[in-house]
Amino acid sequence: MYTVTVLVTGQGESAQQAAFREAMSDILIRATGRRDAAELDGLAPLVAQAGRHVVSFRRAAGGQLAVTFDGLTIENAIDAAGLPFWGPDRPLTLVWLVVDRGGRRSLAGSATGGDEKQRVELAATRRGIPLAWPGAGDDLGRGLQQAWSGDHEPLVNAARRYGADGVLIGRAVATAAGQHNVEWTFSSAGLSAQTRGDLESGPELAADRYASAYASRNAGQRIEQLVTVTGIDTLEAYAAALRALGRLPLVRGVAVDEVAPDAVSFALTVRGDPDALRHAIRREGRLVPVDESRMIFALAP
Repeated sequence: MYTVTVLVTGQGESAQQAAFREAMSDILIRATGRRDAAELDGLAPLVAQAGRHVVSFRRAAGGQLAVTFDGLTIENAIDAAGLPFWGPDRPLTLVWLVVDRGGRRSLAGSATGGDEKQRVELAATRRGIPLAWPGAGDDLGRGLQQAWSGDHEPLVNAARRYGADGVLIGRAVATAAGQHNVEWTFSSAGLSAQTRGDLESGPELAADRYASAYASRNAGQRIEQLVTVTGIDTLEAYAAALRALGRLPLVRGVAVDEVAPDAVSFALTVRGDPDALRHAIRREGRLVPVDESRMIFALAP
């Protein structure tokens, strides 16, 4: 969530500080879901003093720098500015991208795609959007035809096989100048949109639409929430439940509230609201809903 890789231009301390500022700008866009986040009055000081909030950094291939920031400082600044926060629990998006090169068309897949696929992935990483690509289990020839013809329903339905929350479909025409004109269509539960632009505009579109649904001004609140987990009859099961709850992105603390013969009630300190916690538990998958309204779950075998 708070690590990003940016290109370092130049040498010395000034170049490094410029890279820190660019990295902080990317993180703020990722965390708020707003493309203008780094320019807002409440967050601009974080960008100006980005180096003060670096936890670690390392050189990466291609003259790049991987930078990790202090997440708590960033979250507190977003809360103080009264801005929406979009946490690390991110929806997975299945991408169908067809590239036309002078009448020769190809579909980017999990094992293919070249430069076009890489550019889409870089843009998605910048916004914090994980992607899936069609693989051997799909009829890639038919998928190419459906994406290009506009017969999108089978492509949208394929998302279920990948556990994806949304689908991004692109029809790209490569130009002689090495650019791409792309028609993008995005679809998710209750969300849909289209745009024309370059390869990067597709992930930007998906991130903007997701942010409109998932980024919340209530995300900064801390609440105490009781969660009961059944099926705990051994020390190993207790440890598994504790790990499952503790690694949820919204959870800031876990304590035992009550122990029963076959269940344990945990007191969680949560950043966000109960609905966000329920969503995070469902996505984590280790705990199965029994009675979500009462926050009762069973430990999956």
